[in-house]
Amino acid sequence: MAKTGYGWLHYPGVLGWHLATVSWLIFHNGFIPLFVGICVFFGGRFLLRRITGYTTSGLKIIKNAFLFISLFAFGAFCSLVKSETNYAYFLDTTSALEVLSDDQWIPIESASKIDLEEGYKSASATHQTLRIHRRQPKMWAKAMVKMIPQVVHIFTFNPSNEFYLLADVNEGFKPMNVEEANERKSSNFVINSSFYDTQNQVLGEVIYLGKRYQRKTHSSGYFKVINGVPHAGPASIFNDLNGSPSYACQAHPSTLKNGMLFSYIEDESMQVLWNQKTYRNLIGERKDGRLVVVVSGNGALLDVKEITQIAQRIGVYHASLFDAGSALQYRFEDGSYRMDFSAFNNTYDLGRLTDRLAMKFFRKKFIQRSPIFIGVKFKQ
Repeated sequence: MAKTGYGWLHYPGVLGWHLATVSWLIFHNGFIPLFVGICVFFGGRFLLRRITGYTTSGLKIIKNAFLFISLFAFGAFCSLVKSETNYAYFLDTTSALEVLSDDQWIPIESASKIDLEEGYKSASATHQTLRIHRRQPKMWAKAMVKMIPQVVHIFTFNPSNEFYLLADVNEGFKPMNVEEANERKSSNFVINSSFYDTQNQVLGEVIYLGKRYQRKTHSSGYFKVINGVPHAGPASIFNDLNGSPSYACQAHPSTLKNGMLFSYIEDESMQVLWNQKTYRNLIGERKDGRLVVVVSGNGALLDVKEITQIAQRIGVYHASLFDAGSALQYRFEDGSYRMDFSAFNNTYDLGRLTDRLAMKFFRKKFIQRSPIFIGVKFKQ
């Protein structure tokens, strides 16, 4: 039975419950979380009405419509801009990157080894995660990083798997998202690779099914498949490899060779843009030939040196950086095990005008699609 005398608690309760739902939607994007959030809100609102004894009167339909539309619009907007991922740009990124080593947070500079959590393991591949951390000066940020871990994903692939590029070469490298790339060939792993200009035109060398489509530029890194074997790293490692590549794409910059950071990566003052903390995508290989992808997950904003140091600590021998930032998108799937990530909206096209405005103010299109992806198909 409803309690009398507590009706005055109804509106503060509904307001608080509304704010809690909005906060939840910030960190849970997509149609299903939005549906769940709206249902939970209205269910909680009904319970509040019963508990407080509040009797609704007048404008009931308008009130419900306003609450529904406000939550739906907010949740849809958060999904468009991927707020569950991009909240990290509001955190302080000036402090040193820290990683777990023997369950202790220490600066990456001091870490000789780092703790990895295993998520998937087979003869074909492994998926591991690395938690990262930066000290936050503000209380709300301290609470946020404790509640929402920032993670780096590490994928390691047996070189006996099938490796290839995914691109629409018949349509001038028409840009795709990760789902569209996967439709071209069902793959266990797909990730965007080549850099591109403001018109989504691919930059650098491209070899696809043995045919050269574009010439190389001065960019220093490559991913190539030669005699069915994948390689990634600086241009110089390919000098001693015999055979013509069936697939190749270009990247920048090269960061590791023979397990050592290049001097221009070690000296951060040489490249100011590389100090920017953003989502990163490093692809390399171990000394035993296994291909390794070290890539940002939710909240893992890194500079070029930091992601290279992470790769070095886990035994990556050669490496280069591939396209990332808001363009970063990837998917890993094998049976019931699946995880995916996209740094920004890669699904909803709001038209050329929206893209032009986004390009004018943010130098990025509102929808993020890439012309070339790397794919891996497991051979078990």
